[in-house]
Amino acid sequence: MELSEEDIVRLESRGHRREDFSLVGEDGIPRLRNVKGRCYFLGPEDDSCTEYESRPLGCEIYPVNCDEEGEVFVDDFCTAKGTLSEVELREKGPLLKEHLSIIDKEAEGRRRSRGR
Repeated sequence: MELSEEDIVRLESRGHRREDFSLVGEDGIPRLRNVKGRCYFLGPEDDSCTEYESRPLGCEIYPVNCDEEGEVFVDDFCTAKGTLSEVELREKGPLLKEHLSIIDKEAEGRRRSRGR
């Protein structure tokens, strides 16, 4: 899951350290860290999110996803995909595109500051 700086700051304000819950890829985009194939914030006993109220915006928007051409779709990987209505898809699609645009701009700034 890609993270915006706003997502990271919100999670840090909850007492988490960014280096614990995120990794920055070669593309300059921070993403949630997985631990043993599971999201860092999934509880050890079940699949509940330990930071549900403060979760990243991408998690809130999911299972709405966007392909490289900018087409919005519902991720077939999600077990709750059948619960999303057409109205929710139409509402979340533009929100996701805006969120990804912000993340891309932030990543571009990181790449520039690294001299890439």
